[in-house]
Amino acid sequence: MAARHCFANEADLRREVCSLIAQKSSEAIKDHGFFTVGFSGGSLPKIVSPGLLSQKIDFSKWRVFFCDERYVPISDPDSNYQAVKQHFLDKASVGEVLIINPDIALDEAAKDYESRLKSWYSGNELPSLDMLLLGMGPDGHTCSLFPAHALLEETSRLVAPISDSPKPPPCRITLTYPIINATKCAVFVSTGASKASVLQQVLEGDTAELLPAARVKPACGELHWFVDDAAASLLKKT
Repeated sequence: MAARHCFANEADLRREVCSLIAQKSSEAIKDHGFFTVGFSGGSLPKIVSPGLLSQKIDFSKWRVFFCDERYVPISDPDSNYQAVKQHFLDKASVGEVLIINPDIALDEAAKDYESRLKSWYSGNELPSLDMLLLGMGPDGHTCSLFPAHALLEETSRLVAPISDSPKPPPCRITLTYPIINATKCAVFVSTGASKASVLQQVLEGDTAELLPAARVKPACGELHWFVDDAAASLLKKT
């Protein structure tokens, strides 16, 4: 069951989501010496970064990766890395950052990313990542998992290539459900009236399972939705 957190404004949402991130970071570092956290693109880096920088967090123990990434040079404006770098990484001394290699073939880039991600958990074929920071598009997509796409049924690869994304750019890599749903804590951040309809469908709709965001269900972990009043305006349950 997802935990819902609704706020009247972005500042309050930012404070509370960053408080949860700081708590999970501290717990992970005490447990195994580091904190693995996956960022998504879109508005998420801009929303959470100021709040993260105001927390007492040991960023030197953080291992940052990306829930999905565009197959473009890392200096490209479309790169998710660039957005996180601008708003967060340039201002925090993070221990390690996992970046896509866009200089090799797309399929190889996905395999390479998966291999390096798994190397953080030596000998574990299905790592239980500490936290995923997720967004959701107006079509209900999350990461680069889009409605009715074949990747929704991927079970063998933890990181998969996609060359026909309905949202440009077409070529990307993305985490798949096996590793997404093995995470210890998945956190969605969704704001604005434009998300109200799809948020209601994901959380309360009869056909929710058709939407990629609704398929995020950590088997043994936590699922949190941080939303503002505008995004939550159509929800029937508080």
